[in-house]
Amino acid sequence: RTNQVELKLDEGTWITGDGLLLATGFDLFDAHRKEEYGYGIYDNVYTQAEVEQMFENGRIENRSGKIPQSIAFLHCVGSRDQKVGVSYCSKVCCVTGVKQAIEMREKLPDAIIYNFYMDLRMFGQGFEELYHDAQEKYNIRFIRGRISEAAENQQGKVIIKAEDTLTARPLKLTVDMLILLCGMQPSKHTANLADTFGFTTGPDGFLKPLGPSQNTFRTRHPHVMLAGACTGPATLTEAIQAGRSASLALYEQLFNIIN
Repeated sequence: RTNQVELKLDEGTWITGDGLLLATGFDLFDAHRKEEYGYGIYDNVYTQAEVEQMFENGRIENRSGKIPQSIAFLHCVGSRDQKVGVSYCSKVCCVTGVKQAIEMREKLPDAIIYNFYMDLRMFGQGFEELYHDAQEKYNIRFIRGRISEAAENQQGKVIIKAEDTLTARPLKLTVDMLILLCGMQPSKHTANLADTFGFTTGPDGFLKPLGPSQNTFRTRHPHVMLAGACTGPATLTEAIQAGRSASLALYEQLFNIIN
């Protein structure tokens, strides 16, 4: 039949199919690119992925094995930042930051926990209420403003310089841990896939679907569909919904061929 899809796997094997659903996912922004925050330079600067691993391991501690008493989360690292060429919002970072701050509070009830943000975008049902709970129930301290730089003192603590944009006052804080909430960027395979299938990418580097509204999962190839974060940042709910819609559309396309 015509319009079949042929793919060569890494080990050299060729496979042929009647349809293909591309769900390449995303990569986290490389925190090393924001040198002013000291990731990879200072021991106690982390990403949200590393903190998630701590949660899974069941123990929160810094590089020296000490339990932190003060923690700062920084939102929008590699998102909405023209300095690194990323203008878009990554959608999930704000919710992740609030959730992780709450989990930190549950594990470390006596710790001081800060969240530095530009503005909170709590996508999803119940997440705005979660933000209010974080303030009122869990005593998370939210500070509107970006951190301008981070440094390390002789004790290995992280010195933060920032501005509270609500009060227009400069801030200088010392914390045991600084956690960078890194945004989404196209997966490392996106550019190669675009070249392979003749797809175009947007200014943000993500794959461009056929249309902006009803055809968010269709491509110029009728038997190749897109799903998840390959077309742009997506919440888990959005990724699941996109996968279902794309799968159904692909099934209908193939059903018409068979019958």
